[in-house]
Amino acid sequence: MEQKKLKWKDLYNENKQRRFCQVTGIKKLNVELESNSLRALKEKRFIVIAIIVLFSALIIWSFRSDIKVMAIVFGFLLIAGIAFFVFNYFRFICLEEGLYIRFGVQEGVFPYNKIKSVYLSRYNDHTLLIPGYKNYSIVIRYVDSLNKLREFSFPNYFLDKKETQEFLNNFNIIETEDQEFMNFERFKTLKRIGKIVLIVLFALFLIGLFVMSLNK
Repeated sequence: MEQKKLKWKDLYNENKQRRFCQVTGIKKLNVELESNSLRALKEKRFIVIAIIVLFSALIIWSFRSDIKVMAIVFGFLLIAGIAFFVFNYFRFICLEEGLYIRFGVQEGVFPYNKIKSVYLSRYNDHTLLIPGYKNYSIVIRYVDSLNKLREFSFPNYFLDKKETQEFLNNFNIIETEDQEFMNFERFKTLKRIGKIVLIVLFALFLIGLFVMSLNK
């Protein structure tokens, strides 16, 4: 029988209880997860090449009469593309002394007694702006030096699903939901609602200014 293809939705549903469960340690050492853009580009190289050719042709056609502007546009897109890949690179390794995290050019080791939960989230800031847009993130919840709950969020753009599943399952958790985590999630929800309200108010403000300018 053919094995069912693993999907991010399935992986999220399998692990969504981890959002409220505390980490107590790891099962195995040296289990790692890496956001590898080169691997992802290699797997989808034909799609990437097609997109590059299409956008290049569009830019050349649009700015064919001004080579200087064309060069500026290409330069901007090249810098933006490089920045996107650099700042979406990260690597986790379950070491004996703690969880090693490398993000871009930053790195550090978090002792396991500081790591509170590790889970897959399907929320991100794009959800507020693009209804129906779905993406997932690895979230590392920890306590800082002031014993305050904090979170790191890492997008799944270049992650392998199987490696992600193995990484998440490597953490031992307390099955009982932690009330502190539940309160923290409620606070995050309120912040998201507040952000949506601010975006709507700002949009209405801009519309109001536009209408007033037309009536002058």
